[in-house]
Amino acid sequence: MALTENIVIPAALRKRFPCVFLDEMQDTQKFQDELLCEIFPLSNPEINVQRFGDPDQAIFHGIGSEEPNDSFNGKLPEDMDFIVHKSHRFDAQLSNKIKSLSHNEVPLETELSDNAIADRLSIHSRGENFQHSVIVFNDDSRKNVIKKFAGIVSDQFDREYKETNEFMVKVVGAVGNEIDPNAEQLKIGHYWEDYDKKNSKSNYKETSLIDAVRYCRQSSSIDWAGSYGLLLKCILKLLRVANIKDEDNKYFSATSLKLFLKEQNEWDNFREAIYLMLNDKHHINQVFWNNICNALGTIFKFENIPANAIQFMSFVEGEIQDEAVVDEDWQHGNVLITLGENRIMHPDGFSIELSTIHGVKGETHDATLILETKNYNYDLLAMLLHFTGECPSGDVKNKDLKDKPTNVRNPLKMANKQFLRQLYVAASRPRHLLCFAIHEDRISLPQRNSLTNLGWCFSDSGTGDTDG
Repeated sequence: MALTENIVIPAALRKRFPCVFLDEMQDTQKFQDELLCEIFPLSNPEINVQRFGDPDQAIFHGIGSEEPNDSFNGKLPEDMDFIVHKSHRFDAQLSNKIKSLSHNEVPLETELSDNAIADRLSIHSRGENFQHSVIVFNDDSRKNVIKKFAGIVSDQFDREYKETNEFMVKVVGAVGNEIDPNAEQLKIGHYWEDYDKKNSKSNYKETSLIDAVRYCRQSSSIDWAGSYGLLLKCILKLLRVANIKDEDNKYFSATSLKLFLKEQNEWDNFREAIYLMLNDKHHINQVFWNNICNALGTIFKFENIPANAIQFMSFVEGEIQDEAVVDEDWQHGNVLITLGENRIMHPDGFSIELSTIHGVKGETHDATLILETKNYNYDLLAMLLHFTGECPSGDVKNKDLKDKPTNVRNPLKMANKQFLRQLYVAASRPRHLLCFAIHEDRISLPQRNSLTNLGWCFSDSGTGDTDG
């Protein structure tokens, strides 16, 4: 409204910002793009507008009822000013498997040096190349898929590396919402019945301060700054619940809290308390937590605070204690234990997180498993021709399909650019190991042979056999 009623506003913005950088353009909706172009026209010679994004990863492209932008995502590769086709995330072995999924047929390459690749192989338990695998299941063995994947990860990664906080393993699928028992579906919950999309980390909400501390320590997808921000939010919540306010009788904000603590000469003590909470060298037991609460009580001068504030600070046992001794099957690697937030604990000490593909966009994993799912159609069935290299990614919209076998013709027609982009996002998450799971009825012997020739290994989730 302001732009249309006052032409001075866009002119003032262009003068104030003669150079404009617009990131994540692939997920900019049409109305947003039109607004940006109204303020910063691409053809205006007085300003420089640079737009960045990867149309191959436009998984929010046209989501819901919103129309996608055409000015960026609609470009052909030859119309783009510059294409980034090299990555430091994965080696050539993995980039060669991923690039066939690029809708824009970007010739993906690795930019890792030989020394960097050698360093990466050092975290392989046997110093070999990682064996990217296809896990084949049937109706009876579907619930063994994640266990099979966990075993593949356990066998291929060095034990010391698996025990670090940086080690990240994820299982992802396109469809993760609640299962309808009366519909023919295949969702993440069909592989692991404890999965609940509402409990994903993207929907995380702390129940107590100690819960947030454990979440920060156990989450390899959240960095130090993110952990600090989450704990600061919890401290602000604690102060509200305890009815502690600033000198203006207002609840603290992050800014006013920092000023207050500096005035009270407590800022360094507060930072030290946060550091201790996040430092996993200190085991979270009753004694440690009492010390943390006493430190916070001294910093904020807690006296006669309400019961709900005390409860928010109270010590609560974790789901699995670090020193816990569990049953014999667990010790011999035969059991996976369900944790909170859609995580699974492996006996080797690492956790596996389950998520939707949308939930892992922008992340980097050490190992990723892509599950076959179905809402209306089986998604990986339609994409197999891309994995095998039979159908370049552009063929989703360009190729005449009449010469394709009847068992793949209709699914391929249904495989629109949207899911190809989702699959590209999922497959490009791991640094080291990529796996996908598909039903035995939806992969043919010729396709198995093609994938084997391309360096994929096959594992049967029912027998535990692996063929390299």
